[in-house]
Amino acid sequence: MIMRVTRKPHGGDVWGFSRKHGLPVEKVIDFSAPINPLGPPPEAIKAIERSSRLVRFYSDQNPLELKIAISEYISGISPENVILGNGSAELIYLFLDIFARGHEVLIPVPSFTEYERATLRADAKPLTVEMTEDFSLDVDKIKKAISYKTRVLIICNPHSPSGRLFNRNSILELVEFCNYKNIQVMVDENYMDFISSSQDYTVTNQVHKYLNLFVLRSFSKFFGMPGLRLGYGIANKETIGLLEDLRIPWNVSVLSIIAGQAALKDKPYIEETKNFIKRERERLIAMLSDAGPFKVFPSEANFLLVKILDKEITARELKDKLAERGVLIRSCEDFRGLGDSYFRVSVRKAEENIMLVQTIKEILKKN
Repeated sequence: MIMRVTRKPHGGDVWGFSRKHGLPVEKVIDFSAPINPLGPPPEAIKAIERSSRLVRFYSDQNPLELKIAISEYISGISPENVILGNGSAELIYLFLDIFARGHEVLIPVPSFTEYERATLRADAKPLTVEMTEDFSLDVDKIKKAISYKTRVLIICNPHSPSGRLFNRNSILELVEFCNYKNIQVMVDENYMDFISSSQDYTVTNQVHKYLNLFVLRSFSKFFGMPGLRLGYGIANKETIGLLEDLRIPWNVSVLSIIAGQAALKDKPYIEETKNFIKRERERLIAMLSDAGPFKVFPSEANFLLVKILDKEITARELKDKLAERGVLIRSCEDFRGLGDSYFRVSVRKAEENIMLVQTIKEILKKN
């Protein structure tokens, strides 16, 4: 009998939103997906345009040039420590299919809902441990939740959906603890690129020391290219070799490889993005805090988690009312540990952020 694993909703469903509301995709104002509002790196777009005719070839099975570019961008690793994926989601599924099958996976919640779904698909059992009210990482609580059946621990840093940034030493303490118990640790760093001092928080340069450490990154969020489906994992050479043997062939397209190389070398874009997000995030926090009965959680990423303190309206109702105006936000009732009073918005351009807050004020006033 085939076990059915129900698909969870995600942010960024502009295509479904477009069909439902009869609005062209380009007209949807999407605050639901934490994608860089500046769009893809200009150098990546130019590279795609120059190389579009290469789609007549199969993609490179070992894109060494891209792996070299990634190792230079990350620092402290070599191309042999890198595996490419069709987005980081493919690597989540691949990793759990190999290391978690038939065992247990521990997930601090709330967190990215695809972790649990990938666990179930690997015929493994997801176990959750609730985070603190301020979404800090309770190392002792996580240690106590680990059992002899646990084979994988998943940590998201910066944390989604809160945007909180965890201390590097706390994560490494868990990695070392798990190492003695033969437990793999997957650290999802999809939002680490937004951190100006990322070298003080990332654990990518520890994969040589800890053979049980696997770190995820992608080009979807920071580099604004979710449609190209390009992600990568970082681990010791042995783990990468095992994953490479079992990954699907031709999983990354020719144009994705070319765009990824160009994106990592677009230094002005990288610097501009970090400064832009930091500036506009602080402005949006201030505006939302004054817009209504909201608690806006501190964030180091390009999105904000907001709790509605007024019981007169739910996040789902607010989402539906904004949808009528062509604005898409992420209600968070499907996250374990959250409820219908939580929603998430990404940081967009100044004029769009102002429009969002003004629209929310109008809705609350009418409500």
